[in-house]
Amino acid sequence: MDTLSSFILGSHPVWDPLHRLIQTETVFGNVRSTAGDNSSSSGNGNGSVLHASIPSTAIVSLAVLSTTLIGGMVLLRWYTRSPVKLTHHAQVNKRTGERGAMIDVYDPATKKVKQEWLIDYVKRKCPSLRTAGPQSVFWPTLWMANGHLQTAYAAYKTFSRKYQVPYERELLQLPDGGQVSIDWSPSLKKQPKTDVPTLVILHGLTGGSYEAYIRHLVEVLNEKHGYRCIVFNARACANTPLTTPQLYCGSWTDDLRQAVKHIRQQLPDAKLMSIGFSLGSNVLMNFMGEEGEDCEFMGAMSVGNPFDLMGTCVNMERGWMGKHIYSPTMGGNLKRLFFQHAHLFKSVDYIDLDEVAAGKSIRDFDERVTRRVFKYRTVHEYYRMASSCQRILDIRRPFLCLSAEDDPIAIEQCIARDEIKENPFGLLATTSRGGHLGWFEGFWSPTRWCTRPLAEYCCAMFEADVRSLKDSHGKLPCTLANQPRVGGEGQHLLEQGATTVMRRKATVAI
Repeated sequence: MDTLSSFILGSHPVWDPLHRLIQTETVFGNVRSTAGDNSSSSGNGNGSVLHASIPSTAIVSLAVLSTTLIGGMVLLRWYTRSPVKLTHHAQVNKRTGERGAMIDVYDPATKKVKQEWLIDYVKRKCPSLRTAGPQSVFWPTLWMANGHLQTAYAAYKTFSRKYQVPYERELLQLPDGGQVSIDWSPSLKKQPKTDVPTLVILHGLTGGSYEAYIRHLVEVLNEKHGYRCIVFNARACANTPLTTPQLYCGSWTDDLRQAVKHIRQQLPDAKLMSIGFSLGSNVLMNFMGEEGEDCEFMGAMSVGNPFDLMGTCVNMERGWMGKHIYSPTMGGNLKRLFFQHAHLFKSVDYIDLDEVAAGKSIRDFDERVTRRVFKYRTVHEYYRMASSCQRILDIRRPFLCLSAEDDPIAIEQCIARDEIKENPFGLLATTSRGGHLGWFEGFWSPTRWCTRPLAEYCCAMFEADVRSLKDSHGKLPCTLANQPRVGGEGQHLLEQGATTVMRRKATVAI
């Protein structure tokens, strides 16, 4: 630190040549000043030599100051650099002998399908997720060098003039009388083809399709890759009318299940993937684990996932920022959403509107509304049952989890590292900086870095096998490497109760 301070203050030996230059310039200026005075006394020069020497010294001083500032910024930028760190299942587990997942890759040159390790394929197709190289480094905005600043900017910067995405909304009626909305981009009217690869997006707490992190990703996938995006808006979110006295929570996956069923009916031949942000990523991982091998999604991405809701809540209650900023803010957003539809809850005997209004934190809201609506005995039971970390091991599709280690909400200690590493289909990418749904880079006009690796992973999964057999329903040709391939109807021999990820009528590797 002493070396850094001396460098910034200009006392480090590296600045000695500039100091000598300034001293030389000063002496030289004094000599010229004397000559100028003599010339002035004789009526020649009028002191112009003296005035000519001053700017030269000032320029050198300014150069020293500028170099010092630039050097300090370079050091700060290097100090805040955040290389991507990957955690994944080993190709061969030396302890158990279990082998990792492989993926079918279509080679257009040979017109054949070959198998490749899933992690090798992802690294090859996703430059931002390689463990080496300039593209796999997140360089945060210098004036947002910590997680709190990144999180604050993400919360208050709407980017209303950027990412202008045209949506077409569809209201989906649910079996219990409730409804959710799904926003299409492009809609079936503008893009009637039903085989266009499609990404289903889940927003964060009280968010919706209007969120900047969603619009940015949708714009990239629409314009650069020609993919379709569908945003799943939870009950009451994004101006979705609430028709029953029930909102949503981190464990409630039935609404998403109904939406996916509807989307599959509308797009029978499309490859489907999904991505969730914050609480939406927790819901998505729960859904993927519950569906297992029957999941309609060929892959998934989880961004800023809290994983452990109990640990996340306890952490917020311990720290000053969490207790006085984050928890009251999130609890206030939930209360605001709730009281927009308070008339639906007046006749519900287990909800006290006065108690809800008096709540100050997210735990207060979950205690007085969430756990009662969804029939949990205590709020702690809700947090434990809703945590997606317990379902990570049951996911049978490739999935990417992207997290920032300085996230003040979805904290590093709650990241499900062991579970992701144990799942052959899982990949965890972490950066030391980024905040909660931040990852802003650039100085004057910051943009989100995370959109780049997410788009790369999405494209990699969609492009895994471009032949896209019609009867595959877009499920990814990916499986554990120790499962043998056989011909016929694509039914695969199972060893000791192992199960396949997908079945095809054609003879392909799985």
